[in-house]
Amino acid sequence: MPDVPYEINGVHYSKGYYLADGIYPTWAAFVKGFSSAVDEKRTYFTKKQASARKDVERTFGILQGRWHILQQPARAYEVNIMRQLMYTCIVIHNIIIEDNGYNLAENDWVVEPVQHIQRTWIDRCDARARRTRELRDREVHEGIRSDLVEHLWDLRDDL
Repeated sequence: MPDVPYEINGVHYSKGYYLADGIYPTWAAFVKGFSSAVDEKRTYFTKKQASARKDVERTFGILQGRWHILQQPARAYEVNIMRQLMYTCIVIHNIIIEDNGYNLAENDWVVEPVQHIQRTWIDRCDARARRTRELRDREVHEGIRSDLVEHLWDLRDDL
């Protein structure tokens, strides 16, 4: 998971997450809705999470149908190349459907290149083990989901 620092309800998180449905494991990398919501807050969260997840899935479905390059494995690409490919496909798609309201800033296109640091085999193994522990952390998963439930509920009250 990439480093994507953000804050929810005053709690700082350092790794991004993906919206997922019930088939995914309970890991920090995946934020799932509740299979049996016990109160109004969790029901509201599950509805909003499913809606956002379906929007993302539809968007990728449209882009995959139009440009088959998005169906190829992405691990071989650098982050900058993937970002440029995605933005290019989205912008071209919007132009095609005559939606000229897009607004991408110059700095949205460029990510600082990762410095290639020579590490020992032991260092690489330790880093991989650490990333795996972070990815599979159930407590972080529950914390993110709990904070998102409260955050969305608070936003609902502001409307």
